[in-house]
Amino acid sequence: MTAFVIDRADAVAQLVTVNRAGVGVDFLRAVDASAKNPNSVVVHQRDAHPTVFLLGGRKIIFYEDKLVYVGERRVTAERASDIWLDVLPNDLHNEGGVELKKGKKPEALIARVLGLGTSEDDLVLDFFAGSGTLPATGQKMGRRWIGVEYSEYFDTKPLRRMKNVLFGDRRGVSGDFGWRGGGAFKYVRLESYEDSLNNLETRRTGAQQLLLDAPEAQGADGLKEQYTLRYMLDVETRGSQSLLNVQAFTDPTAYKLKVKRPGSDESREVNVDLLETFNWLIGLTVRHLAAPQTFSAAFVRDSEGRLQLKDSRIKQEIAGPHWFRTVTGTTPDGRKALVVWRKLTGNAEQDNLVLDEWFTKQGYSARDAEFDVIWVNGGNNLENLKTPDDRWKVRLIEEDFHRLMFEGTE
Repeated sequence: MTAFVIDRADAVAQLVTVNRAGVGVDFLRAVDASAKNPNSVVVHQRDAHPTVFLLGGRKIIFYEDKLVYVGERRVTAERASDIWLDVLPNDLHNEGGVELKKGKKPEALIARVLGLGTSEDDLVLDFFAGSGTLPATGQKMGRRWIGVEYSEYFDTKPLRRMKNVLFGDRRGVSGDFGWRGGGAFKYVRLESYEDSLNNLETRRTGAQQLLLDAPEAQGADGLKEQYTLRYMLDVETRGSQSLLNVQAFTDPTAYKLKVKRPGSDESREVNVDLLETFNWLIGLTVRHLAAPQTFSAAFVRDSEGRLQLKDSRIKQEIAGPHWFRTVTGTTPDGRKALVVWRKLTGNAEQDNLVLDEWFTKQGYSARDAEFDVIWVNGGNNLENLKTPDDRWKVRLIEEDFHRLMFEGTE
């Protein structure tokens, strides 16, 4: 019956008594005129308000005006209050395929909140994601979302739930919004305070230790105390992975950090995605991330001892020692950017000769207008030019990486 009425909502009407309090004089006149002509429909048009139809002094209301779309469903709407008795926790423990005792909200509740305050493609943020109800509901409703969760159950609850959503989870509000699965999301683990400490490596020579152990160095405000407070972290831990060891940028795929396992004091080594981290640091809107390319090359020296490529070429090979990967995109200030990552072999002369040839082979040039800024890891011989805003066009990744990582810190 409900479906029948909704399909014919523009033809379903009801007569209601007009509340004469608080309405305009013109409207009251129309009501009185309608009462005097009970067999005729009086049409009363109002500026900036819907047209009113009157019959026999009473107002005609249409079922059509009570319907709204919730996702793909057309349902009867009522004026909302701050007491929602219709949002029931039915099957709540099963929603998303995960449980969170005494802390899980119904997807229907979150869908109503998002529906009231956001539109499709809006960005919503949940600082305490818990079981992942907001990310799951936002995904189904076509919202962009960010969820933050610190608890040890991240892997088993919100992460698992979002994987279920992408695989087409049928529970919760999936039916309301025609959810069939699909899409993508990315999760990032932030370095914890404990991880930072675990990755510090102190380096102190025997001579330094003897000096600090000397009687003259002891006592309040002595050399040992001042060194510990002011210099130890800066000097002895310099080059530690958590303080950004730019020397390890020689192989962008092999930068590692020790990371604690959730709910445990054990640590394991994990690879850090330097490419994506740098993209975040420079605020790059990525247009293309190229697949890695590897090359081999043979070298000879000419009569004047200058290193040259044999046969003036590099050869693409799966196991070649010279590895390249590029990222192109746009910086926040609108500059077109090229980021070139490469593995360095330890022979700077050979590495840069291969870089020059590879750069030319790709059709790149520091002189043309294809890119406004070019980043490369490792010292290089690429032609460099000053841009109109007095900045160098070719920049070292290591320098800007370090500056942006620690900008504003003491």
